[in-house]
Amino acid sequence: MDIEKFSKILISALEHARNKIIKSREKIVSLGENRFGDTTYNIDHEAEKAIVEEFKKSDIGFTLISEESGTIDVNGGGLIAIVDPLDGSNNAIRGIPCYSVSICISKSLKFSDIIVSGVVNVITGDIIFCDGRNVYLNGRVKKPSSRTELPLTLATVIPRVYGTEDSRYSEKLFKILKHVRYPRFFGTAAIETAYVSTGNLDAFIELYPRLRVVDIASSLYMAKTSGAFFKLLNIENELDLSYDGRISCILAANNVLGNKILDLIS
Repeated sequence: MDIEKFSKILISALEHARNKIIKSREKIVSLGENRFGDTTYNIDHEAEKAIVEEFKKSDIGFTLISEESGTIDVNGGGLIAIVDPLDGSNNAIRGIPCYSVSICISKSLKFSDIIVSGVVNVITGDIIFCDGRNVYLNGRVKKPSSRTELPLTLATVIPRVYGTEDSRYSEKLFKILKHVRYPRFFGTAAIETAYVSTGNLDAFIELYPRLRVVDIASSLYMAKTSGAFFKLLNIENELDLSYDGRISCILAANNVLGNKILDLIS
C-alpha cells in the first residue's frame, strides 16, 4: 500500500470538505433526514460532496460509508473509506465554533485493516492525521499525555442522561466525574477522541452507547498507533467498520490510566 498516496488523498478531502463547510455555513437549510434519522443540512451535504469529489480525482476505487448518504461507490468501489462529513452539526447550525470532519481509509471492513485516518477542526484548520506509524498535529508528531494517576486533569466526559432509564449509568457517570478536575464536552466526538492521542486530553469517556463508527473510527486508529488506551464497552469482538449500532467507549492516555478508569465503573 502506498501510504503517502493515501495520505495525500485523505488530507485533500479533509481540506476540501472544510472549505465547503465554511462557505455553506452562511446559509444553512434543512434537507430532511440522513440514514440514521437525524436532520441533515446543506452544510452536511456539501461537505460529503466535496469528499467524494476528492476521492474521484484519485482514479482509485473506493467504497465510502458516510453518515449522511450511507454507501457510495467511487470509481467503481473498492477500498473502504469511513466518512463523517460534519461531526458537530448542531454546533455548526447554532454558530458554536466547534465542529469537525473525520475520514479513515481501510483495506477492508475490519478495524485492523485501516491504513490512514484524519480529522480536521473546521474552525481552526488543525489537522490530526495518522499513518500507522505516528499521529501528527499539523505535520508534527504528537504523543498522548504522560498522566497515569487520577484525578484526570482535562477529560471529555459525556454527561448525557436524557432518555436513560438505567440508574446504573448515572451512578457510574457520577463516579467518573468525581475524579475529573476539569471535565469537557465539546459536542464533536471525532475531534475530542483524537485529542487523546495528541495529548490535549487525558481521556474521553462515553459510558452510554450513543456514538457511531463514523464518529470514532479515525481516532481509535490514532489511539492504537500512538499507544493510547481504548476500550469499546459494549462490543467484545473486533470493530466492524460497517456496524450501524451505537457504541460506548473509553480512551485514555495509556493503559495504566485506562485501567484505573475502568476500575471506577466496575
